[in-house]
Amino acid sequence: MSEPSIEKADPFMVLRPRLEKALAGFSRDIIDWSEQPPQQPVRPEKAQFPVPELVLFALRNVLGFRSSGPAEKMRWAVRCSFNGAPVSFELAKFGFTIHAAESVDVKRLCGQLQVAVKHVEDWLAPIAKRQAAKGNVTIANRLSEFDSRYRFFRGLADRSYRRAEPRSEADPNKEDDIAAKLSGLTRSWNQAMRARTHGFYHSTAMVDAYFSRLEHILVLLRAFVGNPLREGELTTFLGMTWDEKLKALLDIDDPAVQKLYSELKRIKERVRNPFAHGGVENDGGSLYVHIPTVGALPANFTQIRNSVRFNFIPVGKDDHGSACDAFDAFDDAMRTGALSGAYSLVEASIDPAFSADELAEYKRLAEGPPKDRAAWIEHWHHESDRHANMEY
Repeated sequence: MSEPSIEKADPFMVLRPRLEKALAGFSRDIIDWSEQPPQQPVRPEKAQFPVPELVLFALRNVLGFRSSGPAEKMRWAVRCSFNGAPVSFELAKFGFTIHAAESVDVKRLCGQLQVAVKHVEDWLAPIAKRQAAKGNVTIANRLSEFDSRYRFFRGLADRSYRRAEPRSEADPNKEDDIAAKLSGLTRSWNQAMRARTHGFYHSTAMVDAYFSRLEHILVLLRAFVGNPLREGELTTFLGMTWDEKLKALLDIDDPAVQKLYSELKRIKERVRNPFAHGGVENDGGSLYVHIPTVGALPANFTQIRNSVRFNFIPVGKDDHGSACDAFDAFDDAMRTGALSGAYSLVEASIDPAFSADELAEYKRLAEGPPKDRAAWIEHWHHESDRHANMEY
């Protein structure tokens, strides 16, 4: 058997000297707190140490400092000394906290730690890329956030279009007052136009929010369907367009799915794309070609009738209603169709991991009895809440 390489024997051979230089004055020696009075606990600004675990990695994994945890309301702690004074670092329920003796210059200490963290970050970067390529990652399930934004704009659009509906403002005492009637009609028309315009603004925001929500769901579904991943496949999938993701998960040749997909694509191309991409329409509707002796004509000619710019208000009440119907139909199909088991894990706010073992477990759950899935979901949330609240 061949001898192990130096890198395997000491994976931190390059990183350790850099950290020792950056953390001059730090020592793994533990000094009794009774010898020096402590300062008040210091909680650095979150932006200083956005990933406190990198501090743990530097001190414990690379430099071999003593650590403890988890404990009640505390995930981990590292005790050491700085220039001969006791210091400890911990990640507790209320954030990353530094405990130090009064003699410690905490500002200088934090500055040195930040330099060390940057060295760790540079060292871990290629490892992180390899882990992502292998699928050893978790993606946060943010469906509730995307869904709330979508429904927020949908509700605003619904209310605006309702306000645009004609209302009678006839005053029996002014039936013969033509000026008053004209003034009332003008006021009603202005209010209706303003409401329709606001409905258009909110509806286009709703469409954009729905497709963001849809892409997020498709990424989560890639885990929950449970199909194995080849190396590099996850990063490739993340780079796909929404319709490529959809085709990778659903049988588009199924007539029912084809109808839903076609309607989503129509809304995406007619409404979402022009407003998200500076007014550019895929079929040339935003271009006006110069025809000699005639003038500037839309490049898509009579197909301009399908453009959002064909009407004075680009997206009207009927357009909004048809989009809502299409979105509801697609959501219902996801809840009741071939991916219903996987979709229930999405809606249960599970954060999916993409490792081979986790994917196999999701596949078993998605294809298994609903009661098993419900029990697993309950247990997952119990453990997740316990971890989030540091109830160890």
